Amino acid sequence: MPDNAKVYVSLVSAAGIAAMAYAFLNPPWPHDFFRFGTYFLLSLLAATLKLRLPGLTGTMSIGFVFVLLGIAQLTLPETMLMAGSGVVLQCLWRVKSRPAPMQVLFNVSAVAISLFLAYECSQLVRTQFHADSVSIVLAVATCLHFMANSLLVSGVLSLVKGESLRAVWQQCYLFVFPYYLLGGVVAGLMAASGQEFGWKPPLLILPVMGLAFLFYRLCLTRLVMLSSVALTAPSLLTRKTRSA
Repeated sequence: MPDNAKVYVSLVSAAGIAAMAYAFLNPPWPHDFFRFGTYFLLSLLAATLKLRLPGLTGTMSIGFVFVLLGIAQLTLPETMLMAGSGVVLQCLWRVKSRPAPMQVLFNVSAVAISLFLAYECSQLVRTQFHADSVSIVLAVATCLHFMANSLLVSGVLSLVKGESLRAVWQQCYLFVFPYYLLGGVVAGLMAASGQEFGWKPPLLILPVMGLAFLFYRLCLTRLVMLSSVALTAPSLLTRKTRSA
């Protein structure tokens, strides 16, 4: 890894640790432990449903839906603990090669920074602009969380590969942006309906994200197959030309 990439990883990790320390050392902690425990266990289960994105060694899960739901319904310490635990499990669950501790720390830190920005900005929208609408709050949180996290990860890839940040971001994350927006919609529907019916019935909406996960996994599988065919086709043509 180049020296500038190592410096970047260290800075992001330090900022992430600071964000987590701020969250865990500042109250309030939860009053409804049953709801938090249910969301926490479901987020860990969601973290095992992973999509391997093209151009990335890491993965993306549907656990971010619970992070967005936590921004709307839970406190910052709850949401931070849920997000960080999900990322650690996602990094270690059924992997071909175990990632280095610094890589896990970077991934956790990137999510912590993204969550902190999304949470604080959504709270600012609520208080300063008196926007009590869950849709507005989660729209802000979804966009900020996705952009911050994707840009932080794309930043280190840009330094390692020596490519522009824009090119790396488009290659790795542009394809999954609709998937992320759908997750924001699902979290918004759950949070909005939770105000009317309580937090338990909206959990029935979660299978929608399961279907989206299966659809995107199928699309990514076909994309990888088409890419491998495209790479092998020139070599086959070369062999035929040489044999002729």
